[in-house]
Amino acid sequence: MRIELALDATADAAYDTSAHHKLRGRIWRGLEEVDEYAATHDTDYGVGFAFSNVFPWGDIDKGDRRYLRIASPRRDVLDTLIDHFGRDRTFDVGQMRFEVTDISGHAPDVGEPGSTGRIDTGTGVFCALSRELAEQHGLDTTEMDAGESETDTFWRPKHGMEPLQATIQRSLQRTHERFGDDYYDGPTEVDEPLFNEIEPIKDDITYSIRFQPATAVNRTIILSKWRLGYRVRDDTHRYHLNLALDAGIGQRREHGFGFLNLRDKTPPRADT
Repeated sequence: MRIELALDATADAAYDTSAHHKLRGRIWRGLEEVDEYAATHDTDYGVGFAFSNVFPWGDIDKGDRRYLRIASPRRDVLDTLIDHFGRDRTFDVGQMRFEVTDISGHAPDVGEPGSTGRIDTGTGVFCALSRELAEQHGLDTTEMDAGESETDTFWRPKHGMEPLQATIQRSLQRTHERFGDDYYDGPTEVDEPLFNEIEPIKDDITYSIRFQPATAVNRTIILSKWRLGYRVRDDTHRYHLNLALDAGIGQRREHGFGFLNLRDKTPPRADT
């Protein structure tokens, strides 16, 4: 499930490509009045949501129409945000200043078993490899042992695809355990992969950005963007893929990373 905010610019502004922290802060303003949500603000598990960039990209002129999408596996979170943005329509993200002029709801679905399709990452995937995961996949942990820059633990192409996909499945497993449907097995409890195709969107595969996870904290992080192909095997796999659409993939999803968009979907062929 997700909502889309239509945003009309109230002032000219340069597009801020490092607005993750400010965007998260504006969304949290809509959640902080609920005690249950406020208690999770500084925890590792959070409320359970992901969000896109303000789009389309580019410098902003007063009166321009832009959009923002917020997804969550929790209907109550989205209902709270709908209520908030219906009352407080000012949506300022640093120097990017908007007014919420419309709110719409969407429930993308990958399709019944046999369906095929493609999901794209709308924001970069944050994938920091733990020591345990690095050792499981036979990766060199020398840089970790030496205590060098934290970015040394971020996934890079030299690590191979298996650690990346394992991190994605592990983070989605945690979402399943906290907010998902316990009728189904989790993503790490099945032997098949989440996606049957994974291709980089960017030629350089990974790229670095400045990231501010908290006030006065600035870091350089390494991200990647992907086109993710799928064929729905069964109802459990359909649940996993739809959960990924609702929650995003990778880590730091509540900071604006790993947001997904369903791009193409083809229903199963009829038997002949």
